[in-house]
Amino acid sequence: MGLDDRSREIYARQLIMDEIGEAGQQKLAAASVLVVGCGGLGAPVLYYLAAMGIGHLGLCDGDVVSLSNLNRQVLYSAEDVGQPKALTAAARLCALNPTLHTTVYQRFLDAKLAAAIISDYDIAVDCLDNFSARFLLNDACVAAGKPFVHAGVGEFFGQLLTVTPGRGPCLRCLFPEGEQKRRQEKPLGIVGPTAGVVGALQALEVLKYLLGLPINNDGFLLYDGLNLRLEKVALAASAGCQCQKK
Repeated sequence: MGLDDRSREIYARQLIMDEIGEAGQQKLAAASVLVVGCGGLGAPVLYYLAAMGIGHLGLCDGDVVSLSNLNRQVLYSAEDVGQPKALTAAARLCALNPTLHTTVYQRFLDAKLAAAIISDYDIAVDCLDNFSARFLLNDACVAAGKPFVHAGVGEFFGQLLTVTPGRGPCLRCLFPEGEQKRRQEKPLGIVGPTAGVVGALQALEVLKYLLGLPINNDGFLLYDGLNLRLEKVALAASAGCQCQKK
């Protein structure tokens, strides 16, 4: 089925791109993306995915909106404080894109949930704020052979890696023993634009993966917003890692 006139107007600036066109836009409309975490990274990721025309978004988060979220979590307002993030975000996104289908998981990710839902999506996005949950997502995606876009942010800095099981490294290749313990005397600070920049890069990686364009699956892309630099650090897949057995 082709695009209707309304869709042609909404996505006009994407349709004129050689890398997208009508066929690419239809691929986006048929795609399903799971976003785990609806906070600092998740908010810009979700906004851009909905705005670019992704057909189905899964939103997973058990948290509620707090005042301290508002400096960076752009889907929410002061009136949303105390409301569930996933439900509130879904409502905002459907107002932006009325044709969007959403599935809300109003809970924090655990191993059982991850294993149950990953196979329902074409790709997942790691917008989490702790490595324990990231490893749960990593392992579930590797087991299901599903790609996911990892990112982490703090202060002026961020990192990004798209994991494609069987075709590149995963988080276990970098941290084979799991979460690395470190002393943290105070919460890590962050400015809103850091989450915005890195979240936008995550959304861009999703777009490129779905359209068969080049993705960043061979190492960490490191963002330094303080000095305005991007660097690439190559990361080889570990020979014995489960991510290479697909």
